[in-house]
This record gives sequence, C-alpha cells and structure tokens, in this order.
Amino acid sequence: MSTKNTAGPGRLNLELGDAATMNVGTTAGTVAAGDDERFSAASPWVFDVTTYGAVGDVRTATDGAISSGTAILTCASGPFTAASNPVGKSIIVKGAAANGVTSLVTTIISRQSNTQVTLGSNAATTASGALVIWGTDNTTNIQDAVDDAEAYLADGNTYAQVYTPPQPFLIAGPLNNTKSGNGQIVFGVYPTSANKPVLEFRGEGDGAAAVRHWQQTVPQMAGSCWVSAGVYASTSAQTTNINADGNPGVLSGPNEGFGYGASALFSNIMPVIRNMAILTTHSTFGLTYGAANLYGCANAHLENVGIGTLGTVASPSSDYTSPGVLGTGLSAGLLLPAPGNNDNVVAKNLSIGGGYTYACFVTEHAMIDRYMALYCWAGLVAVGTYASSVGSVHAMKILNASIEACTNELYIMGVGSNGIGPIVDIDQLSTESGTPNIAGSSAGAMAAARGIVRLTGLFTESGVSVSNPCGIKLINGQVPYPVRSVNADATVRVIDEVLLVDASGDNRVITLISAAATPNRYTIKKIDSSGNTVTIDAAGSETIDGATTKVLSSQWESVTLIPSGGNWYVVA
Repeated sequence: MSTKNTAGPGRLNLELGDAATMNVGTTAGTVAAGDDERFSAASPWVFDVTTYGAVGDVRTATDGAISSGTAILTCASGPFTAASNPVGKSIIVKGAAANGVTSLVTTIISRQSNTQVTLGSNAATTASGALVIWGTDNTTNIQDAVDDAEAYLADGNTYAQVYTPPQPFLIAGPLNNTKSGNGQIVFGVYPTSANKPVLEFRGEGDGAAAVRHWQQTVPQMAGSCWVSAGVYASTSAQTTNINADGNPGVLSGPNEGFGYGASALFSNIMPVIRNMAILTTHSTFGLTYGAANLYGCANAHLENVGIGTLGTVASPSSDYTSPGVLGTGLSAGLLLPAPGNNDNVVAKNLSIGGGYTYACFVTEHAMIDRYMALYCWAGLVAVGTYASSVGSVHAMKILNASIEACTNELYIMGVGSNGIGPIVDIDQLSTESGTPNIAGSSAGAMAAARGIVRLTGLFTESGVSVSNPCGIKLINGQVPYPVRSVNADATVRVIDEVLLVDASGDNRVITLISAAATPNRYTIKKIDSSGNTVTIDAAGSETIDGATTKVLSSQWESVTLIPSGGNWYVVA
C-alpha cells in the first residue's frame, strides 16, 4: 500500500517483468500503443480490404417502388437518410430490369428525401415491394488489396491473405480480364516451374455458410460478405463474353477463356476461400456472374463458404418458383479446378443458396464433405471435360449432398479420358424432389459416367429418372433392400434391383432398360402359382442370352441379369 501512489515501485512490486515497468508509448522502451506499427506490421502477409478504403456498408430495403420508364425510386420505410449519404452509391433494384435480366443495376444520383432517390437509369419494368440493395462500390479498393498481396508473393513469399472483416462489401465494377481471368476481382498467372504460393481470401467465423431461412425477405449476408452488382444485359451478351474470356466470377483466377484449365495448363497457385459469403445479382434467366472461378488454378481449398444470388424464397416475392427457367442462361456459381489439376481440391461446408444455371462444377480429385445446393437448374455438375480441358481420370467424392428444388439434381458435363468418366461417388444425396433426375450435356457423357449415388430424402421412387442411359449406379436409400412388388406390366426402374412379379391376374411383361450403359443388375422372380407367364423383354433390338425375351413359367422361378456389351446375360 505504501507504494500505490508511486508508479515505479508499484509496477515493480507487481512482479510482471519488464513490461510492467514500462510506460505506454510508441518509442523504444515503451509498451506498444494500439496503433503502434509494431502491431500492424506483425503480419505483413495480411492485406485487410478496409486498409485500402473498402467500406462494408451494404443496406437493404424490401419496399422499393419504381415505374417503368422512370428513374424515381421510393421506399416508404425511409432508408435514404442524409446521414447514410446514399448519393453516388451503387444500387440494385430487383424486378425493375427487362424480363429475365430481372435486376436493375445503376447508381443513386440524387436524394430527394428519406423515402425517395433518383437513379442513374430508368426502370424497364414497373416494380413494387421490390428488394433494394445499395452501398459503396469497393471494386478498386479490394482489387488494390489483392494486387498488393500478389506483389508480396512476387517478392518470394509463399503465403498472402486478403482479409475481409465481417461486414457486407458491395462490388459493382466491370469484369476484368487483365490477369487472364474474367472477374470483378482477379488474381493472376503463376509459372508452373516456380514454387506454388497460397493466396487466401479470408473472412471471420463459420457463419458465411449459414443457410437462408425460407421466410427471409432479405438475402443471407452473414459474416464477411462480398455482394456483386453484376449481371449481363442479355443471353447473347453472356454467351459472347464467356466465349471470349471464360466463365465470369466475382472472384476469378486465370480461366478457360485464356487457355488455363485447358489441355492441362494451370496457373501454379493454390487459392483458399475461407469463412466468406459471395452473393451475386439475381437474374431469372441465369444471367448473373458466378461467385468464384478457380477453373484454371492448380489446386483449391474452400471452407465455410456460402454463395448464391440475391433472390429470396419468401412469398409473395419468391424468386425460385421455376428453377427450370435458370437454364435459359449459362451462369456457373462456382468452378473448381479443371480436370488434370494437381490433386488437391477440397471443399468443407459449402452452401449454394440458388439462382444459377449450374450450381457448382465439381472436378476430379475433389473431396467435399457437406454440400448444399438449392434452386438451380443443375444442382451439382460432375465434369468429365469442359472448355477444352483434358478428360478426367480420377474420381470425385462427396460425403453428404443436400440438393433441393433443382431441375436436375446431378448433371454430367462432358466425357472423361478414354471415354470413361466422370467418376463420382456420393454417399448421401438427399432431396425433397418427387422426381430426382440425372441429365447430361450429351448421351455420350451420360453413358461414360461412372460411380455410385445413394438417393435419400422424400423422393418418389417412380419419379427417379435419367435423361439417357447412365453409367452411375443409383441406390435407393429409402428402403432396407430394394425389392419391388408388381402385379401388372412394368418397366424396370434405374433404382430397382429385385422385382417380385404376381402374374395371377394375367400374363405379365417386364421390360428392361437399355443395357448399353446401365450398371444395374436385376433379379426378377415369379411369385404366383397360376399358369400365367412372366415375359422379360429386352429394350429395342437388345437380347437376353441371344434371345429377344426370357420367360418365367413356374412359381418361384427367377432370373438374374447383368448387362455387357449392350445386351443382357443370365447369370443365375
């Protein structure tokens, strides 16, 4: 107590070492102040976007109203306060653009009141109760952070991090192809002969992959979030740009437009996206940019990542009532490294909230644990070959995929190497669709595909379909063992294995699917004691042990059939 008012002896008696005896300050011999460069320079590999002037100020309103041919936007809730300084900010008005384009993207050029602003472009369509999203355009600021991170790597360092704090940052700039990519934010080419650096795009927390509640009237902008104000003006504009520069992404490495990801040519870099949400402008026709294009990168690692368009599910403004219309466009939410990559493609906890033609291009060597895709034309795209890439050789593995409200749960893109593949194994593909479907870019791609997919969820067994004969084995996860009882003429299903046929009412015909590409093995058993027969009929001109049919006449008589060379053979 005798020293409590005497600084030096008091600090000394605390027995906390030299630090306890130092004054706070920024000079040598003092305890570092919070803004001391000794703190800020402690991690020179971290490039915080806010250090470059980025502002995470995205705001939303759900009561936008604008008339066709005018630029006056009103929101009765009064969000355009003087304090928020909306003039000059980029803005997205969902529902005010041309049919299919959907979202009007422009700027706020003046403010009349808290409830009214004037935009830089006229609405093409009258909209009311519209979702409105606006904020500062941070394209240049974030790109500056990426450029400095790459300069740090160019100095011989092996790791750099572009850090985004847990706020929503708007990106409204044009697509940029100066680094052999096609993105609003781009990173460049790294020679294959040099050391492979790691460039990480990092946010905070696991919440970036949080799933939007179906009653939300606003997009899911959790944690560290980039919000893109980018959409094509038409399907022709989208096609022209993709043909010239490759698929667009809010974030893009070198891609197929410049030959990267093609013919096994890769930029020798491992991009990492961790704890980030990337949302893109909503377009009913699938004309939005993708969230990220990593197709031309040698490796990739994603963890706790959420992507999707700025659409919502909640009535009365549901944007996903007809996911099939998204097939009008060519948007790809996420492209993983092309076939031929360097065997390190990992995704952990990936949420795709919907709004894309193709939710995600999954490629060989990929290992994904939790995958969710909603409201897309294709919920998961397994790539055999795409954009002149080499054909896939190795498999891709997904532990759990939840795919709902998609036109095609699984889509096969191109044929793998030597006419085999892509090879995809999915331990659980859970869906609420009554008609889960596998489709592909061609009949050849479907036939070449290989693997096993276990279907679970609330699907209807009779609704499971493939658009063409497919080499992927579908397992019915709804039943302990796939036994189907029939008492009428029937065609075997792609998820059938055993058919118990009751012909007591009449002779029955069981028609096989094509043996050309199916991996299925069927056992068919006659269970009745009537004198009626069960005739098994091969599809088209195919045969069963050289004959067009196989007949079961006696009760408990059965046959097991396997496909080979485009025909069926009896093995038991």
